[in-house]
Amino acid sequence: MLKVNECADVWKNIVKLYNKTKDKSPVVTIEQILERFGKETTEEVFATVAAIKAGDGRIYGKNREYMNSITINPDAVVMSECNNPMMYCGLDDIHSAHIDQMITELRSICQFLK
Repeated sequence: MLKVNECADVWKNIVKLYNKTKDKSPVVTIEQILERFGKETTEEVFATVAAIKAGDGRIYGKNREYMNSITINPDAVVMSECNNPMMYCGLDDIHSAHIDQMITELRSICQFLK
């Protein structure tokens, strides 16, 4: 399980990778993210972001179920703590609909990586 600051740092880097590849498909973005961070870290970070955005209906269905099935650091989702690094890592730098698209590709790719 990642420490909160580690999770925030990975998300910042995911945002950078997304910005470099957003003119390509979500498959390309997720492949680069997986190559850099590996399956477990990628899943945990996306699951953490999805948990923080629990009320956001744009992450839904099988993607929400998939994210909810992944163990995350519960401290990472406590957004009432102003010292939580997740508050300052660019959670809204990627639109939730695009996050959902990347989760779709992550789910698709990771089913073969088990």
